[in-house]
Amino acid sequence: MPGKCPQCGARTYLARTTIQTDLVEIQNIPCTVCQECGQEQIGQLAQRKIDKLLERAAKGNLKTRTVVM
Repeated sequence: MPGKCPQCGARTYLARTTIQTDLVEIQNIPCTVCQECGQEQIGQLAQRKIDKLLERAAKGNLKTRTVVM
């Protein structure tokens, strides 16, 4: 949800981002981005999904190296 940046206090806006690790690339992750400093912040629900995907990737249980949320 848009609000204020925890780093600099400027306004944020809704966006999408990508995380790439050695095991998997996760695309289209919902986040907020600061208008001033560009810091991206991922919400708790999305972070839980990312953590589960990374856990599955570490166990070799993903069929693809690229996941779109």
